[in-house]
Amino acid sequence: MGQAAKVLQLFKTLHRTRQQVFKNDPRALEAARIKINEEFKSNKSETSPKKIEELMKIGSDTFL
Repeated sequence: MGQAAKVLQLFKTLHRTRQQVFKNDPRALEAARIKINEEFKSNKSETSPKKIEELMKIGSDTFL
């Protein structure tokens, strides 16, 4: 699986996790959605494989 596919998979997993964790809290659901999207958008142009792996580790640690 390519790195772009792994990033997309992490993005989807984080959104699925937020839906479970904040199931009955609409404000928290929206805040988490915005935060996830902002973080991915702010790092969208990152090209360093090492930095991308680092960011993915942070994202993975969030839902484990």
